[in-house]
Amino acid sequence: MNVDIYYAKVCGLCTEAIHFLHKRGITFTAYAVEYDAAADQFVDSENTREMYRRCGGPVDIVPQIFIGDRHFAGWRQLEPLIQSGEIDRILPEGG
Repeated sequence: MNVDIYYAKVCGLCTEAIHFLHKRGITFTAYAVEYDAAADQFVDSENTREMYRRCGGPVDIVPQIFIGDRHFAGWRQLEPLIQSGEIDRILPEGG
């Protein structure tokens, strides 16, 4: 099962998500996108365009996390699943 995460270096919640995946031993692919605070949007790049395509259009938050065919728009959408233990049924075992 593929696990992909689109993240911005300036995003603390992205760091949380990446740390969580590392801690769980999950193999994942991380795609960096750059956020332009002055323009209040993500900088156009191949990764940004692919993130938008996979999300079904422009988004304004990261991380965007894909686990298999499931999409989680932001850490705050994933965090309750971690707290409830539901994430254990979603994530692949150790990689």
